[in-house]
Amino acid sequence: MKKVFKSISVLVLSLALTVSGLTFVQTAKADAISDWKANAIKTPTEGNLLGAGYIDVEFDNSLSGYFYEVFLDNEPVYWDGNSIVNLDIDGETFAGKTRREYPSGGSGSTTTSEVYTTKVAKHEITIKATKGSETIVSNPRTFYVSKKGLAMGDDMGNKMQLKKLNCSWYYNWNSFGFHNNIDDGVAHMPMIWGGPEEDIQQQVAEYENDSNYILGFNEPDIAGQANMAFFEGTDMWKKYISPMNKRKVSPAPASPGGNSQWLKSFIKGDTICWLPDGSWDYYYMYEGDPAYTPVNIESVDDCDAVCLHSYQNKMNSRGLVNAVKNLWNTYHKPVWVTEIGLFGSKSDSTDMSYENAEKRAEIQEFMKTVVNELEALPYVERYCWFSYDVESANAIDNFDGSGGTSMFEYTSGLYTELGKAYSEIANPAGYSANTISDSEMFNWDTRVKYAASYNKSKDTATISWDKGTLDAMPKMDITLDDNPIEVENGGEIDVSSLDEGKHIITFNLYAEDGTTVILTKTRGFVIDRAEETTTEAPTQAPTQAPTQAPTVAPTKAPVKPAVKPGKTTIKGKNVKKKSAKLSWSAVSGAKKYKFNWAMNKKFTKKSKTKIITKTFFKVKKLKKKKTYYFRVAAINNAGTGPWSNTKKIKIKK
Repeated sequence: MKKVFKSISVLVLSLALTVSGLTFVQTAKADAISDWKANAIKTPTEGNLLGAGYIDVEFDNSLSGYFYEVFLDNEPVYWDGNSIVNLDIDGETFAGKTRREYPSGGSGSTTTSEVYTTKVAKHEITIKATKGSETIVSNPRTFYVSKKGLAMGDDMGNKMQLKKLNCSWYYNWNSFGFHNNIDDGVAHMPMIWGGPEEDIQQQVAEYENDSNYILGFNEPDIAGQANMAFFEGTDMWKKYISPMNKRKVSPAPASPGGNSQWLKSFIKGDTICWLPDGSWDYYYMYEGDPAYTPVNIESVDDCDAVCLHSYQNKMNSRGLVNAVKNLWNTYHKPVWVTEIGLFGSKSDSTDMSYENAEKRAEIQEFMKTVVNELEALPYVERYCWFSYDVESANAIDNFDGSGGTSMFEYTSGLYTELGKAYSEIANPAGYSANTISDSEMFNWDTRVKYAASYNKSKDTATISWDKGTLDAMPKMDITLDDNPIEVENGGEIDVSSLDEGKHIITFNLYAEDGTTVILTKTRGFVIDRAEETTTEAPTQAPTQAPTQAPTVAPTKAPVKPAVKPGKTTIKGKNVKKKSAKLSWSAVSGAKKYKFNWAMNKKFTKKSKTKIITKTFFKVKKLKKKKTYYFRVAAINNAGTGPWSNTKKIKIKK
């Protein structure tokens, strides 16, 4: 009996252990699946506001033996063999397309995919894992999508916050972001700005790999910006941008109509020929002439979206929308409108100054109309406004009547009515949008003001300022053409020793520590000592006939009108003692040269100017490891000629 009892006991114990083991395994598996469901989706972050278009998804694919699918709003992601399908744009045409599946990567692994949407709304991602007849679905990840962004350069202040405008993205014409209070919580879209190859190399070296998109060259079709022939753009694109594992947005031409020849030649390819003087032209102008040899330029076929800039001096929303439609019809690619702006001059009917309250109201309505139009077009992925300063004082151009387009004051970061309206429009339903309080609103009467003007009768310049909302800042220094000056607010300085032409007053305002510059403002004045000619009223003619015939004045040859000087070419290098030595070719008819340098390519950051008669100049006391930009323009009696090429120099010694 003892043996039998012992055998039964062993059998019972064995069965108990087996059942216990099975229970343990089943419990462990259930725990693993439960944990996977809760934590499968790594990105996007719950509740984030993201830019429309392609959105990166990272998820856990570590459960062994499963195949995985990504679902957006309960719909599977379809694949055409090269990329996911843009259902928002192309519609539900699935012929030749398959649902994208991902295999298991083993313990601890994750993988990446994409979803695509241009719907400004709340969205939901889930991951489905399948093994045989078994299917498990992750907990949903909720996020929001917006098209709205802002073009925000480093010369546009450091006080405002992009998230207050409820922007889902921004760019700053650089390949790296601000990483401060300006862009806290808002995604930066890097740009390879363009220009000479050495500039592009540096932009690529500084590029921050924190975005799924890369923006192409900035206005390469004009001399004042990237200034690249389309085939130079093609070469640089294929050499530096194509190898990047990024979604790519085409170069942004300055041409506003959506029919840029530069962009068309860049994307679709074209044929050129070289002319005897070393310049180039499109071959179709010379086709059939044996003196000209056709050179075929290949197309660029890896742009995921095409780009548009739109500036107008009148409020014509239809013009902008038609340009967008032109782009779509030409390339059938999604569209980014990366600069939307209005500009005007106080001297004519285009005046859009901030102080013109009626015009500000019109600009608000224009902005709202444009935004609503772009929101309604499914092939528009993103757009952003360009904000002039309230006094148009961004030093980018001469349009002094553009302040009504401002969304914030550069110096204080306070938001205008237009900025508040932009903050409140086009936000996805359900998103907890940021609000702008009354205390954050701009007041024209307390703005930061700086001024400089020339008095011809005294040959003096009057300098004045009002710190406005920054009145508590304790220290300010002032320079005239980069030379320190002392002057009381509203006082005059003697400028009789200066040459005629434009001169620059620079105001540097310091933080409470007395060393950190928080604001740099420049104001220019022009010295013109020419005598004004006055026409006197004619003396009344005598009643009697003259006794002598009037003398006939001799006939003079017509005076040839004065012509502004041509463009020069600048070159230079970094020399010892933190200096840069620049030289340029002489321009026929030039009497002097306007030499300008700054710490950004738009010549707005720490910009300084010298008027000189020589064709060379050495700039001293530069900052080590910083990059500077230099240019020069010739001057004669007819005025100032065009700027030269831009020379970029990094100070290494």
